Amino acid sequence: MTSSIDKETFQRLTLFYLVGCFERGVFSSFRLQKVLYYATRDVEPRPFTFHHTKWGQYSRDASIQLLHMLEGSIVQRESLSGGYGGALWKVGSLSNVDEILGAFEEGIPEHADAIRKSVEQVGNLKQGVLDELVHSDPILKERRRGRILIKENGEKRIRISLDEDTVEDLEFALNPMLSLAMARLARTVSETDFDISKVRTIDTLDALL
Repeated sequence: MTSSIDKETFQRLTLFYLVGCFERGVFSSFRLQKVLYYATRDVEPRPFTFHHTKWGQYSRDASIQLLHMLEGSIVQRESLSGGYGGALWKVGSLSNVDEILGAFEEGIPEHADAIRKSVEQVGNLKQGVLDELVHSDPILKERRRGRILIKENGEKRIRISLDEDTVEDLEFALNPMLSLAMARLARTVSETDFDISKVRTIDTLDALL
C-alpha cells in the first residue's frame, strides 16, 4: 500500500531514525551532519539540501528540524565538553519509538538501509579519521564554499509505502508543536486536581447541528 507523507515529517522521520540507529546517541552535531550527508547523498528522494561550508558538508534545514524536534522533546540533547557541536543527540522518551523506527524501515526501506550503512561505516569513526574523510570528499574540491553539494526533493509530499492511518500517526507523533502541547497538558493535569475523564466530548457532527 502506498500513500504520501508531508516533507517536514519525512525530514523529521529521517533524522529520528538516524539518531535511533546509535545505541548510545550521536556524539556531536558535526558527526550527526556527516552521517546524514553520507546516508542521503545517493538516495531519492533526498530529504535535505547540503552546502559546502568551512566545516564541510552542512544542512541548515536539518539543524532547524533538529531544534524543532528538541523543543517538542522528540529528540534529546545533552551538552558535552569539547568542540564539534558539544552535544550528544538521542531519541526522545516517546512511547512509540520502536513503532516509528519500524514504520521508516517499512515505508522507505532504501533510505533506512542507506542510513544504517552510513552509521556503520562513518558513525563511529575516531574524530581525526572522520575529519580526513569529510575533507577528502571529491565534491568539496569541485564546489566553492556556499555552493550546493546535494539538493533536497522539491515535492511537498513524499511517496511512502505505508497506509494512510500510519502516515497520519507519524505526522502527529513527529509534530513538535503538538508534542509540546501534549506535554504541557500532561504536566498541567498531573499538577492539578483536573479530571480529564470528565471533559465532555462530541461523538458525532450531528451533535453540533
